[in-house]
Amino acid sequence: MRNLSFQLGRLPLWLVRLLDSGRYGLRLLRPVNRYPLADRADSLSCQPLFIVSSGRAGTTLLRSMLVVGGQIAIPPESQVIPAAIRRYLSAQHLGWYDLCRLLVALFESNRNFPLWEISLHPIYDRLINLPPAERSLARVIDEIFRHYAAQKFPEAILWGDQSPINTFYWRWIHRAFPQARFVHLLRDGRDVVASLVERGFDLQWATRRWTTSIEECHALARHLNKDRFLEVKYEELVSEPELTLQRVCELVKIDYSPRMLDFWKSPTTIEHKYQSFHRNLARPVFTDSIGRWKTRLSPTQQEYVLAHTTNLLTELGYEVE
Repeated sequence: MRNLSFQLGRLPLWLVRLLDSGRYGLRLLRPVNRYPLADRADSLSCQPLFIVSSGRAGTTLLRSMLVVGGQIAIPPESQVIPAAIRRYLSAQHLGWYDLCRLLVALFESNRNFPLWEISLHPIYDRLINLPPAERSLARVIDEIFRHYAAQKFPEAILWGDQSPINTFYWRWIHRAFPQARFVHLLRDGRDVVASLVERGFDLQWATRRWTTSIEECHALARHLNKDRFLEVKYEELVSEPELTLQRVCELVKIDYSPRMLDFWKSPTTIEHKYQSFHRNLARPVFTDSIGRWKTRLSPTQQEYVLAHTTNLLTELGYEVE
């Protein structure tokens, strides 16, 4: 089932809507209360940033650094947007009021939502009273993230999302936010797999997840102009954080601040307070995690990973003995 989730994001959205509509499938034969995915660019608060990766690649670290500057609001990973797109498409038979309640509930019921430390109750009235011409999934998501920004980063000029799951659903997200920018945070696949295995995931699944994420991000890079896509390496982020952050800030048009390097002192860095596997956020940036696969993976595990990743690692510029 996990491998299937890697492929689901490649399905055309009309088919996803059909598969999800269940006993309401016959409603697809006529457009009932159909609302669009995207909205006019000028009706949104900004064109957001999506940080994509395989997972265990440092996206939470990058999020913690960027938000210290105050100009971008990125909540702890929501993992909700792909699910919101699916439910939005399959629930088109609902009226706008019920559709909004469904979408907001998806965010509120997510296991990571308590890390946002906000309530979404105040935005219900704003959503359900949107003029018909402004009703879209993009507008709902924009209002949710805009509300988060107002509570946590009131001076922010844009918002972002750092959920690794978005990597496998970028086609859907691009349909909803065609002007969005994307940053791919790339990390040595051996270290990614080692970190995932340490958290209890299957070795084969972890290896496939990393290789599939690279395939998806390369496809995304081919699809977007260079002014809306940037690939940076985790190894660069931790060894040359200032230069790497400056590149990201330039892409999304926010100011770099030296305070970003002191993320570990900031009250906006919170994930380590809730989740032990983010404990390293409580310390300054370091390079100790580079190459840890050599001690975290057994010789047999290393052999398997290298057998499935050597060519790709070499293509990406990583040394393979």
